[in-house]
Amino acid sequence: MIVVAAAVMFDAEGRVLLCSRPEGKPPAGWEFPGGKVEPGESLGEALERELLEELDLPGSAGNEITVVTAPPVELHFIEFFCAKDAAITPREGQVFRWQTIEESMPEDLLPNDRPVWEILKKIRKN
Repeated sequence: MIVVAAAVMFDAEGRVLLCSRPEGKPPAGWEFPGGKVEPGESLGEALERELLEELDLPGSAGNEITVVTAPPVELHFIEFFCAKDAAITPREGQVFRWQTIEESMPEDLLPNDRPVWEILKKIRKN
């Protein structure tokens, strides 16, 4: 099983961060940013490393929100916190956007990320 840590990060306006997949890394579409957990890493360590490597975004991992298992991948969606003035600098040619969770789910959101959108929508209502 490939274990992946994915960030769930909100800005001050309550919008969630989504990133496009880097060019040439299928599948194409939008996702919660993150990446593979390396041997010996905790989920939080992997998430912090991946966001620093891919988006030049220092921060800290919080609580796990949910797990989506879609063999051969197990995706752990984890809260991610950074400084309010932190700048995102995509390092792999990807694009990012802030999306309001109250809006409809983006049509181009990757299938494995779709259940998380619905969970976040329910959490934000409460």
